[in-house]
Amino acid sequence: MKYQLVLAGGGARGSYQIGVWKALRELNIEIDMVIGTSVGSINGAAVVCDAFDQAEQLWQTLDMPTLFNITYNKEDGEPNTSEYLESILKNKGLDTTTLREYLNKVIDEDVLRASEIDYALVTFSLTQMKPVILFKKDIPKGKVVDFILASSAVPGFKKQEIDGDLYIDGGIYDNMPINVLIDHGYKNIIAVSNSAIGMYRKVKESDAKIIIIENERTEGGILEFDPEIAKRNMQLGYLDGLKAFGKYIGKCYYISDNAKNKYAMALTEREIEMLYLNIKKNKNNIMNNVVQFSILKTLRNHSCGTLDAKKAFFAAMEITADIFGIEKTRAYTPEQLITKILIAYRSVQSEKKELEKSKKNIFKFIWRKIWDKNKVRINKKAIQKLFLGQVLIDRDKLSINSNTTAEYLISNLFIYLILWRRKRLKIQRGVENE
Repeated sequence: MKYQLVLAGGGARGSYQIGVWKALRELNIEIDMVIGTSVGSINGAAVVCDAFDQAEQLWQTLDMPTLFNITYNKEDGEPNTSEYLESILKNKGLDTTTLREYLNKVIDEDVLRASEIDYALVTFSLTQMKPVILFKKDIPKGKVVDFILASSAVPGFKKQEIDGDLYIDGGIYDNMPINVLIDHGYKNIIAVSNSAIGMYRKVKESDAKIIIIENERTEGGILEFDPEIAKRNMQLGYLDGLKAFGKYIGKCYYISDNAKNKYAMALTEREIEMLYLNIKKNKNNIMNNVVQFSILKTLRNHSCGTLDAKKAFFAAMEITADIFGIEKTRAYTPEQLITKILIAYRSVQSEKKELEKSKKNIFKFIWRKIWDKNKVRINKKAIQKLFLGQVLIDRDKLSINSNTTAEYLISNLFIYLILWRRKRLKIQRGVENE
């Protein structure tokens, strides 16, 4: 099966798309058409030219001073304001000469035209005041990079002039041009968003299968070209690309579903009954119903499709990991993530004991834990841990009340379940060894 790729605009956030492309390459996803707007037209041309290494290297090294020939202040690491404004006024926008040089290194027009993969881009003509959608057969010879720069002329960039006509970023017309492919009869579309501002047109009804890959945690502004941010975005895109094709599950984590861990499995009927009895400790039936409904709703929101015993387990694991502040931009097996959760849990228990031992200096302790010594700001993770210390009291005595949020309650139950499973496994192993 061949797929068609739609790459949205988003300026410097376009590094995310390189990560998705890396995943598609690993999965041997065959592409026969690419259309892009703005930075998507740049990345799309690289895809057609099969220039992955060059594109990856570009994103890993490109920064603001290099791209726009602007110096940075040593004191605060910010661009030299006067130099920055002078460049914009002098060139009627940021000069794209260096960007053109980089594009000429990555995009070979002869290779692009000879490729079996078709290509199109979206820009907007200020002269004619209308959108311009060009397939590679329609782009005049020798003008490929010119029209890519026209498609990528984001606000702040110098407007692109081609044969007397002025062009600006195609994102003001359609930042993710899925409809263009639908209109041309394509059926298997992968659309990669950068979670950036722009005009997103409502997708037309059709029988096309559309996979949308995006992530709200994509970092940076549209002009924030920074190699470190780009690397993080590429990693995020890579993981999202693999997840889109079933290699990982999870809403905000990347969890493989192929581990054979004895305490990372679907909930059994016995366990469901056990957890239900813990929830039912409150004698108020109405409150019990509210709590149960809230738990199920929260678990369903963290699952894909219908909620079942297995999905409920994985959803609870994700929610618990999120509350403990466990890193998201990496892949885990269920066992690895559970181990991280238990380490964090033991840290909370240790802090709780320290709190109890320091009753005389309680205010000094809380101050030390919540406030950063170097900067006057709240340490959110420390606050979470302090709160969790009150919620996750011990495995035999759950602290459940009407004021406990659904996420914290689910985390409490999940910790209880994992500790119960581990204890049960130890007992079983002891019996087997006798």
